[in-house]
Amino acid sequence: MNSQDFLTLNLVGAGAFIFWYLISRGGTRRPTQLNMKAKDSAPPLIDPAPPQVNEVATPTVKVPHPDVAARPAKNLNVMFNYNGHSWDAYEVLGVPAGASLKLATDAYQKALRRCDKESVEFLETAYNAILSKKS
Repeated sequence: MNSQDFLTLNLVGAGAFIFWYLISRGGTRRPTQLNMKAKDSAPPLIDPAPPQVNEVATPTVKVPHPDVAARPAKNLNVMFNYNGHSWDAYEVLGVPAGASLKLATDAYQKALRRCDKESVEFLETAYNAILSKKS
């Protein structure tokens, strides 16, 4: 079998595959049409039960808890800038945001023991940011 016969056989096979694919699709399919006038078949999300004749409908009003309404939300993160970038001091030391000063101090001392000399200033800046926020 020479190369020209091989090419012809491949082209016939590819043509047969394309013909089979087009035939097996079933022709052109019509897109689904949306009927806006049809009734909704889905059940209602809220069951509107009217009040009984002897029952008086009273509106329910949500009153926020006094402790929640009085206190503003706390921001637990302590951000500091080092070499033109913003960093979270708790994340640098590897403790959760808003951690106690004792936990932050322990993490700072552990980080100082295992870091290289270039990172000492970075860790000190992070720890000093937490100290200034706590005091």
